[in-house]
Amino acid sequence: MIARRELWATLEELHQNSLQQNHPWLLLGDFNQILCAEDHFSLHPYPLPLHGMAEFQSCIDNCDFLELTSSGAAHTWYNGQPSNPITRKLDRSLINEAWLSAFPHSNAYFDAPGGSDHSPILVATSVSEERRKVPFKFFSFFTTHPEYPRLLETAWSLPVVQGSTMFSLCQKLKAVKVACKALNRSSFSNIQARTAEAHESLTRIQSQILTTPTTSLFDEEKVARNRWTFLSTAEESFLRQKSRLRWCDEGDSNTSFFHKSVKAHQANNRICSLKNDLDERVTDKTLLKEMVVTYYQQLLGTKNTSVHPLSTERIRELNSFRCSADLGRRLSAIPTPEEITSTVFSLPRNKAPGPDGFTVDFFITSWGTVGPSLIEAVIDFFKTGKLLKQVNATILALIPKTVTSEKLSEFRPISCCNTIYKVISRLLAKRLKLFMGLAVQRNQVAFIQGRLLCENVLLASELVTDFNKNGPVTRGCLQIDLSKAFDNIDWEFLINILNAFNLPPMFIKWLTVCFTSPSFSVALNGELIGYFPGKKGLRQGDSISAPLFALVMDILSKQLDSAAALNTFGTHPMCSDPLITHLSFADDILVFFDGKESSLAAILEVLAQFKQVSGLGINLSKTCLFLDGNNRDIIEQIAYTHNLIHGSLPVRYLGVPLIPHKLSASDYQPLIDKVKGRISSWTNRHLSFAGRLQLLQSVINSTINFWASIFLLPNKCLTTLEQICSAFLWNGVASSARGAKVSWEVVCSPKSAGGLGLKRLVDWNQIFGLKLIWLLYSQAGSLWVSWIKKFLIRGRCFWDVDFRASGSWIWRRLAKLRSLARPFVFCTVVSGRNSLFWHDNWTGLGPLIDIIGDIGPRTTGIGLLSSVSEAAIDGVWSFPRGRNHRVELLRSCLQSHSPPTTDIGDDLFSWKISSDDSQGTFSSRKTWKHLHPLAPSVPWHSQVWFKENIPKLAFVTWLTVKDRLTTRDRLRRWNLPVPASCLLCPSGVESRDHLFFQCTFSNTLWSDFFAHLVPLPPSTFSEFLIWIKNPTTNRRLNVICKLVFHALIYNLWKERNGRLHGSSNRSENQIQREIQLQLRRRLSVLDRATSNSSTSRLQESYLSLWFGNFQVH
Repeated sequence: MIARRELWATLEELHQNSLQQNHPWLLLGDFNQILCAEDHFSLHPYPLPLHGMAEFQSCIDNCDFLELTSSGAAHTWYNGQPSNPITRKLDRSLINEAWLSAFPHSNAYFDAPGGSDHSPILVATSVSEERRKVPFKFFSFFTTHPEYPRLLETAWSLPVVQGSTMFSLCQKLKAVKVACKALNRSSFSNIQARTAEAHESLTRIQSQILTTPTTSLFDEEKVARNRWTFLSTAEESFLRQKSRLRWCDEGDSNTSFFHKSVKAHQANNRICSLKNDLDERVTDKTLLKEMVVTYYQQLLGTKNTSVHPLSTERIRELNSFRCSADLGRRLSAIPTPEEITSTVFSLPRNKAPGPDGFTVDFFITSWGTVGPSLIEAVIDFFKTGKLLKQVNATILALIPKTVTSEKLSEFRPISCCNTIYKVISRLLAKRLKLFMGLAVQRNQVAFIQGRLLCENVLLASELVTDFNKNGPVTRGCLQIDLSKAFDNIDWEFLINILNAFNLPPMFIKWLTVCFTSPSFSVALNGELIGYFPGKKGLRQGDSISAPLFALVMDILSKQLDSAAALNTFGTHPMCSDPLITHLSFADDILVFFDGKESSLAAILEVLAQFKQVSGLGINLSKTCLFLDGNNRDIIEQIAYTHNLIHGSLPVRYLGVPLIPHKLSASDYQPLIDKVKGRISSWTNRHLSFAGRLQLLQSVINSTINFWASIFLLPNKCLTTLEQICSAFLWNGVASSARGAKVSWEVVCSPKSAGGLGLKRLVDWNQIFGLKLIWLLYSQAGSLWVSWIKKFLIRGRCFWDVDFRASGSWIWRRLAKLRSLARPFVFCTVVSGRNSLFWHDNWTGLGPLIDIIGDIGPRTTGIGLLSSVSEAAIDGVWSFPRGRNHRVELLRSCLQSHSPPTTDIGDDLFSWKISSDDSQGTFSSRKTWKHLHPLAPSVPWHSQVWFKENIPKLAFVTWLTVKDRLTTRDRLRRWNLPVPASCLLCPSGVESRDHLFFQCTFSNTLWSDFFAHLVPLPPSTFSEFLIWIKNPTTNRRLNVICKLVFHALIYNLWKERNGRLHGSSNRSENQIQREIQLQLRRRLSVLDRATSNSSTSRLQESYLSLWFGNFQVH
């Protein structure tokens, strides 16, 4: 450990002080330290070196290292002990950004260890790049060219060959493609070089102006600046689109970040070598192409002749669902133009396009011209059931399942479909959703509205509780790995399922045409190779594939349940009633049984039969067997007999650990690693404060919330996550939060209260816990709810039972939130059979037991666990005679509540913030607001966080308003030996108010921009902050004023820091020009965003208001 710390310190010192800091670095070898939980594997529980991992990560962050793109072995060291195997990734190849720029096609390969215990590392520094034929792709920046509307109209109006409306649309798109290619060649090709050249031209003219100014030079400068603005905006749009990032705000200029993201994306997804069926490494590009095409042609383009699909009659015996007449009418209805339009506008705008190259953004931005033709083509499909082959053509994008994927079986083929097809598929998927919940049983929770992934994880956790305790084998679990599940589905089998449901023939025809007529090309390193028709399978990335796959997997569900009902295999001892043979999320399946080898054999036989009828078979070499009792010899023997993997808990299930014990630090380390991985990427180090905030919001909303929606995470875990988030926000790395400008508590307060709108994770995790409690009352059909009620609640009152000795650790932690949840749960009595008289809030007054007291049941003779219906006899409340004050109090509580008059129907439970809340469904937002009332609003909220702000400017303005910038007066208050003088003017002590208002340099800029609006502008920062809230009566003009306010703050602070570090000394005029450029770009975006609204047409444009009031000449 000491030696490693010395190495980390040496590396950090070299990085900070070496003359080679900005030159290419490659650091490779045995670091003798893992970096994350995935770098370690052991058959038996083994403590992770968490402290050492954190120190190594900190070194990598501090040195700005990144991993060189690699393939080969995922782990590079093996302890050589078959009885207690341990493998780790100890060897790495680390590089810096300069290396990636110098050797963008370099890569590392970790070979087999051979006679050593470590894998050798082979680094290729120069991989030659052949000239590739890159397919056409529509880029959003085409629409910014002033000639684009005319070119589009011209191309769209060209005569086309007569044919169907869909054929005509395809012909028109070909004409537009030709026009776009010509536009690209003439105005945008090699956009980065064009932008750099335009910038050089602009700076050259500006230098001449500052030396020998002339009128003609000012005109030339204006033209050059407009050209550079146009090209730099296009460049940012181009890089944003290629970066595939969705969380960055448009208009928050981040060209450098997007460029680095594109570079990293290309490096990580480049396939330089693959292993063939003989385990030989192939690097020759021609052989690679042949191997890829052959593999996918065999996988998707070859029919499986060994499949004998189940007949329609047999499927009807298994699944009783039948389509009703009303449902049939809804399924076969032709979509209206309005439905088609809303579907188009609901699609993600810049996802990867299909072979025609046109993104959804093309159709949306050009809707006035192309929309009617698209609508006609879609309606034509639904009327005729005919789909052109070219419309259903597909690109297969190969997504590696792991960072070291080296076999084609380790890549996930995602289908990129044409936009026309996406619209048709999305419309069909909406119709499929109408009956999925009726046709598919509750074991399957994927792709079905109202069913939650967390239900399966929670139930599975209960069923494996104490699996690792010593004892006899009584429970077993099989984690099944289906081999290329989506890609192997037999089409005839799927068609038989659709027919068995009595779905409308036309609806079946629509679906069948879509999934039986695709053709494929494969994208390999940006080039399309091969072309072949599909013969089986469903496309991952096609909207109809997921629900159709669920219908297929439901047949397996029925077969497993039938086998259990016939005692072909024994069920898990706690899964006979309700019957739970398995849990499914798409192709992730857990099968539960009684642990006997005969039951295991019977289950494998059911799976084999399912393969014969569907084409879906299990991969035995990746299917894990788990047995309780902790008898290793028995498990190994049974697993070996059936060619299975001997599994051990915890194991990864649906992205989270499935564990038989309380969540430990090692168990939640993958979450820590994943969050660090998301925010510690070297590309993210180049983000502004605002960019980091957006990324944190994205990470919290996805990665952290996913775990928090399932587990009540330990406080230590949540504290660690908050420390990581804070460190990244303020320093750009995940290792240290030192130097935070604002406390995390303030950051996690609402923006209206002076914070940044994040939430404390402990409190937010509680909201998810309350939602799980609500499921007990709202998810009547849930297997998890049914199981909990049968085995843990057992007919008792959920609110009062002591669960400390029963259930999993998840359930026990959840039970601790009951007192917090109880006031929100209300009951509307129907029959009174499933609401508790004393404990449920059915009167609106709260639980009656809390009003009458614990002695109430004994006094009134109404049992403690009596239902509401049991508290009445012959329609009259069953109260004893007499004048007992408790009975009188109860009578007064029930004056407005009559006993139930029917025994039909379940009582209705609702989640309400208050008794008069009419919604009655769980809302995370409303529950959060109720439990965490808003703090008083700060008076400057709308001046900083207005909707149209530029995020990175608004963030610096927020810091300025809170006086958290490191101005010299604040540094001196911290006893730091720094000069007091202002860096922008020769006199005055640098403080916030002086720097931004009293300084002669900044005062000149404020006057130049606001003199036209305010002859005598406010003279202090505080006064200006009040004035800028509503400076005029024109809303759009007010927005521009606030943007100018932000831009001045941002650029003055930027100039101040540039002078401090000796990298800048711009004049007032140069900063004016920079601000004009920033704001014109933002205002252009705002004008485009509001151009289609009816109210916008009645208002003067943002740019027009800008030129009339602010443009400084």
